[in-house]
Amino acid sequence: MRRPRRKGGTLKDGERRQLARASRHAGRPDAPLAACDRALLLCDGGSRGNPGTAACAAVLVIGGEVVDQRAALLGHATAGEAEYRAILLGLTLAAEHGADPLEVRSDSQLAIAALRGSVPSPGVIDEVRAAAAQFSAIRWAWHPRAENELADTLVRDLLWP
Repeated sequence: MRRPRRKGGTLKDGERRQLARASRHAGRPDAPLAACDRALLLCDGGSRGNPGTAACAAVLVIGGEVVDQRAALLGHATAGEAEYRAILLGLTLAAEHGADPLEVRSDSQLAIAALRGSVPSPGVIDEVRAAAAQFSAIRWAWHPRAENELADTLVRDLLWP
């Protein structure tokens, strides 16, 4: 038989997640912004539930410096759609700043594979490809979630305030 929990100190799930995340990343510097021969766009999307309340974020880095960042709530969407919307948001951000050529990094293997043309893609990919057509060159790159802290934090702040 399980012992009952102690009284007091009970946290909501979101608070518990934030504390666990903070303890994992305590004392660790922000993920390195690798030197790149072009403007760098870090994108992330996520949802609370799948589908559920979704958000997306993009961070534009030029010369190792964060130039601009944006995040937006999407309403009800899947996690996959949020990832594509994050890339679309990032391409809009890059176009506004005249960043060209561009390297787009996402922690979504499926989104990057779809943009490279190696897997079937949903309808929103056509919007992303249309937005990408305005750039002279785009490099699509997957990178681990641990290296996507800047964009990931923006999404988490919207979904778990």
